[in-house]
Formats: sequence, structure tokens, C-alpha cells
Amino acid sequence: MEIVKTLLKVVVIAFVYLGIGPALGFLMKGRDRWRRFLLGFMAFELVRPPSDFTLMLDSIETYRGHTKGFEFNFLEAIAIGFALAALLEKRKDFRWFAPGLWVWFLWIGASLVSVVAALEPLYVFMPAFKFAKMGFIFVGVFAALRGEKDVLAMMRGFAIALLVQVVICLWGRYVQGGFRVMGWFEHQNPMAMWSYFVAFPLLALAISKETKMKDVCLFFAAFGAAGLVVVLSVSRASLAAFGVGSALVMLGSFVHGLTIRRVSLGLAGAVGGVLVLAMAADTFMERMDEDSTPENDLRFALNNQSKAMLHDHPLTGIGWNNYGLANSRPRGLEYSRVLERWEENRGRRIYPEMFRKNPLTESLYWLMLAENGVLGFGAFMLFVGVTMLFGTRATFAFWKTPLGLVLMAVTISLGITYLHGQVERVLTQTKNLTTWIIFCALVSRAEWWRRQAKKAGTPKTLPT
Repeated sequence: MEIVKTLLKVVVIAFVYLGIGPALGFLMKGRDRWRRFLLGFMAFELVRPPSDFTLMLDSIETYRGHTKGFEFNFLEAIAIGFALAALLEKRKDFRWFAPGLWVWFLWIGASLVSVVAALEPLYVFMPAFKFAKMGFIFVGVFAALRGEKDVLAMMRGFAIALLVQVVICLWGRYVQGGFRVMGWFEHQNPMAMWSYFVAFPLLALAISKETKMKDVCLFFAAFGAAGLVVVLSVSRASLAAFGVGSALVMLGSFVHGLTIRRVSLGLAGAVGGVLVLAMAADTFMERMDEDSTPENDLRFALNNQSKAMLHDHPLTGIGWNNYGLANSRPRGLEYSRVLERWEENRGRRIYPEMFRKNPLTESLYWLMLAENGVLGFGAFMLFVGVTMLFGTRATFAFWKTPLGLVLMAVTISLGITYLHGQVERVLTQTKNLTTWIIFCALVSRAEWWRRQAKKAGTPKTLPT
């Protein structure tokens, strides 16, 4: 029976990647409306449950790792269509290796070296497969974003997704009685981080004087929905990130120039934020009362496990996606004892069977250091630096264009998410990962526009 299921999955995957993907490429050839519709659809689909657009081969559901099999993301088929359409149109601005993409693959290659110390070598190739295929998204979105109208089309998809998400969250909170709702996400923290990640560019568009009024209403409503979703998640770190990011975008807009729209929407957002926080104050107070000192914080113990792994395997780590094995009994007895001693110090009795599936560290960076060593971690930080550099340079280069504020907001989204990665590993999860790569493709395209403008010696203008 399992063989039959696997064969059916292979047939579906082949049909999507080899059939639907290329078909979309032919459909979009020379048709801007179709390309923009599919850009918006890709963005919207990311709010849906992962099962709607992913399919897994060789899935190990009992494994408590960040990747449980060889995952196929059907949004990559749309990206294949974007790339094929650009090839069919013989566009001179198409590149197989968009700016920054080589660093992405450098990180994957450096992380694969960790296989030398892996308890289960096969597990190493699962995230390598998943992350390498994100190259389709990178190249496809790079090919599809040809000007301002394409960026607007994609952002409309994200805006509609946020409006749908807030309805789902309100239903979960006030109809189903949930305390920390998670919408269609795996957990409330990735939902909150995804929401503010998308919200900042939408706010920038809402307060841009060039944005049409119907889009202003859509984008500002979506921004408000994102704020409400963050509050409903009861995530303290995400709420702080949302507040800081929103303030930075507004301050940047005032530097860009004061307008009635910016002042009025800024005041409306501030008043709305105060009202929402007042309504949700009781739930946040409950969370504030929790004892989160290091001695009682599980993250503290898990980070200590990571430090021990890094100490023993500093260059390559203990193997990509092998943390769930290395920190649990019976194979990871040495590192499991770090967690067990922490439990003992809290006055709890130790039962060995309770430590066979220990959780992963929540920190993205400690996870990488433990699994990939300084080699993989260093390559990842290089990619972080490159994307931040592209976003910053594009912001200055196109500051006086309609997308100047948007590029600044995208850079803020990237920067805050990278900082938040110290306590959350959501960039390993499919929905947040895909959204992140879409934004990386956007700053890559902006870097391409900057280079072309510099080469031509023309004023910093963007294609429409």
C-alpha cells in the first residue's frame, strides 16, 4: 500500500513540475496580466495550510527535526513558469544566477559538508533538497518582477492573504475560544513573524503618495490586520518587532517627505494600535506573569545543548537536520544529559523514556551552529549580509522613486526577521522560508536595476 501511495505522489509531482509548470510558462508568454495574477496568487497561497501546496516523499512523521522528508513545494512550479516565460520572450534581463543566488548555493554546499559527522546521513540531504529547490522561487520571482506594476501585483496578493488570515484568527479566538491562535500556520510564532514580515512593505505602499486610493485602502487594511494577528498570537517578541518596524517605516516616510496621507495614516495606525492593545491587555499580562528566567526557560537548556555540540564538532557540526537525533536518547545520550541535568536542577525526577524525542533549540543561529558548524553558519551569515546590502543599496539608489519606501520596508523586514532568528527558527519552515526567498528575490531584482542604471549612466529610475 505504501508503494502505491509513493507512486501516486511521484505521478502528481511529475505532473505539477513537468506539466503545469511549463504550461504556465507558455500561458504567461507575452501576457503581463497572467504573470501578475500568478505573482499575486503565489503570495496569497502562502497563507494557506502547507498541505495545500506541498507533498512529501519518504516522510518520517515521528522524527522531531526541522525537515522530515523530501519536500516538494508546488509554488515552485509557478516559479518555473515565470522563468520559462522570460526565456520564451528572450528577455535580456533574465538571469539563471540572479544577484546573490550563488551565495545561497554556497551556504547549501557548506552545510552539506556536515554529513561527515551525521548520525543519519540521509537526513542531511532532506533540508539540502528543500532549500536548493528554493532556487526555483528565487529565479522565478526575479524573472517575474519586471517593474513597479509587478511588485504591486505581488503585494496585493499578500494583502488579501493577511485579510483572510485575520478572519481565521478572529474565528479561532472569539468563536472557538482559543488563547493563542495560529490560523493556518503550524504555530502562532511563525504566523506572527510572517505577518509583520509582510506588513511593513504594505504600510510603505499605503503611505506612498503615488499609490492609488483603492490600493491605499487595501494595503492599510492589510497592515492593520497584520497588527491584530500579531496581538492575537500573544507573541511578545513579534509585538515588539511589529511596533519597531512600523515606527521605522513611518519615520522613513517622514524623511521622504511629509504628506497629509502619511500623517493621517500614521495617526490612525497609532490610535488603532492603542485600542487593540487595550483590548488584549489581559492576555499579555497573563504571559508577562510567566517565569521566563534562564533557570526556568527551556530555550536556555536547549541552547546549552547546542553549545556542547558546537564544542565537539566546531567546523562541520553534528549533521544538518540531525539535531533531533543528537540531543535525544538513546543515540544522543551525551547531549540529552544536558537537558536532563537542567530538569534535575528544577527539582524534577528523571525518567529516561521521557527524553527520547527532545525538542529542537528555538534559536535559528544556535541550530545552525550545532548542525552545520562554523562552516555552514559562516556561509549563511554571508547570505544575510548580501541580502541586507542589496536592500540598503537599492533603497538609497531608488529613494526618490515610487518604490523607494517599499525597498526600505523590505530591508527593515529582513533585518528584523534576522534579529528575531536569535529566538525563533521559523526560516526553516516552508511558508516563512518561501516568503523570505520571495523578498530576497525582490531585493536581488532591485540590485539588478541599480547595476543597470549605473552602467547606463542614467538617473535612478525603475521600470513600470
